[in-house]
Amino acid sequence: MYYYFILQQRILSRKMEELGLHPVLGYFLGILVFLGLSFYLFYKMTYAGYIYAAIGLSLTFGFGEKERNDFLKTTFPLNSYRQVRAAENALLVIPFVIFLCYKVEFLLAGCLLLSALLLSLFNSTSRLNLTIPTPFFRFPFEFTTGFRKYWLLYLIAYFVAWKAIEVDNFNLGAGSLAFLCLLGMSHYAMPENEYYVWMYNCTPGQFLLKKMATAWLYLSLLALPLVLIMSIFFWDKSWILLLVLGLGLFLIGAMILAKYSAYPREMSLPQALFFGLGMWFPPLLLIVMPLFYKRAVQQLNTYLQ
Repeated sequence: MYYYFILQQRILSRKMEELGLHPVLGYFLGILVFLGLSFYLFYKMTYAGYIYAAIGLSLTFGFGEKERNDFLKTTFPLNSYRQVRAAENALLVIPFVIFLCYKVEFLLAGCLLLSALLLSLFNSTSRLNLTIPTPFFRFPFEFTTGFRKYWLLYLIAYFVAWKAIEVDNFNLGAGSLAFLCLLGMSHYAMPENEYYVWMYNCTPGQFLLKKMATAWLYLSLLALPLVLIMSIFFWDKSWILLLVLGLGLFLIGAMILAKYSAYPREMSLPQALFFGLGMWFPPLLLIVMPLFYKRAVQQLNTYLQ
C-alpha cells in the first residue's frame, strides 16, 4: 500500500513537470491557492462551513469510479483495498478538516472526515441498480453523467438554500446558487473521447455554440427553481440572484471555450491560470475568451469539417 501512494505522488509530480512546473513549486502554489480560496470563502459567507465541507466531500467522488476500483480490487487483497480507499479519501479531505478545525467548525470537520471514510466503502457509480432520471436526455452527455455522479451535492445546494430561508440569511442562499453553478462547470472539466466530437456534423464554430447553448439550458433548468424559491422570500434581492445566475452562465460558456482550446488534452497551466484569473475578475474573460475561441476552432478543425 505504501508503494501505491509513492507511485501516485510520482505521477502527480510528472504531470506538473509536463506542464513546465517544478513539483516543489507546484505543491507550494497549490497550498497557497487552497488557503487563499478557503479564506476568501469564509470571508465572503456567514455559513461557508457547509459549502466548504460539501466541496471537500465532492472531491472524493472521483476516487469512487467503478473502473478504477475494479482495477484496485485486482491489484490488492480485499483488506488492503479497503485500507487504500479509506486512506485516499482521508488524505484528500484532511486539508479541509484542518481548516475547518482552524475555523472552530469541529462538528463539520468530524462529519466531513466520517462521511469521506463511509464513501470509501462504495463506488460512486453504484446506484443500487437504480437509474436516476434526469431532464438532460435531449443533448448528452456532460450534464447527464455529471448530475448522476454528483446528485447528492445538488441536493445539498438546495438544502443550504432552504436553511438560508429558515435563518433569513440571503448570503447563504446566494452562495448555494454559486456552488450549484460551479458544479455545472465541473461537468466540462475533462476532455471527452474524440468520437463524441467527431459525431457532430457541423463546423467548429457551430459545435461550440451548440455546446454552450446546451450548457446554458441545462444549468438554467437546475438553477431557476432555486432562484424562484429564494426570490419569494428575498424579493428585494432577487436581482442579485439573477446576477449570480447570469455570471454562472457566462463562466460556463468560458469554461467550454477554455476546455476545447486545449482539446484533446487537458488545459495547460497558462490556460488554467488565465481562466482562474478570469473567474476572479470576470471582465478579464472578455479579453481571454476570443483567444480561447480562436484556439478552440483550430483544435477542433481536425475533427470537424
